[in-house]
Amino acid sequence: MLERIMASAAGRALAAVPAEAAGRAVAPSPRLGRPGGGDCDDGAKNDGAKGEVLFPSDPLRRRKDDCLDRLAGIARLEARIAAEKVKVLAELVEVSTALNPPALSPQEATAQEMALVAEVACALTVGERTAGALLAESHTLTTDLPLTLSALQAGVMSWQHARIMVDETTNLDRAAARALEGHFLDPDAPNPHRGGPVGDLVASRFRHKARI
Repeated sequence: MLERIMASAAGRALAAVPAEAAGRAVAPSPRLGRPGGGDCDDGAKNDGAKGEVLFPSDPLRRRKDDCLDRLAGIARLEARIAAEKVKVLAELVEVSTALNPPALSPQEATAQEMALVAEVACALTVGERTAGALLAESHTLTTDLPLTLSALQAGVMSWQHARIMVDETTNLDRAAARALEGHFLDPDAPNPHRGGPVGDLVASRFRHKARI
């Protein structure tokens, strides 16, 4: 009986609360970012001109931006590692040539080259065709394309871009190869590339430009 009386009294008390008072009771707190609601404890700022509360960046957005920045940093690191690999391969060829006795025939020279390719393939855990291509590309970069190697080492050009430069200069004489390389990488060249840094181009787009 007592419980029913108390419940009935509570119901009458709630019914007596004016609608506007009930509205005030559930009104959003300024802490939740109500427009024009005053200062917020979470770092939001009131834009007096528009009466809007400006909140700091979403933590998830900051994390996403941080991930993208880290990916860009990894890409630069990969380019530097590729440049280091090129230099090590060039040194390996130099040392191997010094260690090998002079080849007495073309067949012996070919055998020495094939042995080196096999050693590189084993060290890098790649196929011999890939190892042979790496040796050839490293030779071209270290002897004929110094600007490309420097850009790779600085992390401003990817390994894909460097390989494209090697491909597009393979059938050119040294002067023409240097001219093509300078067009893209030397700001003091007679006709420098105007489309921004080469490393900012998608590799396929760079290949297209190099062939024009």
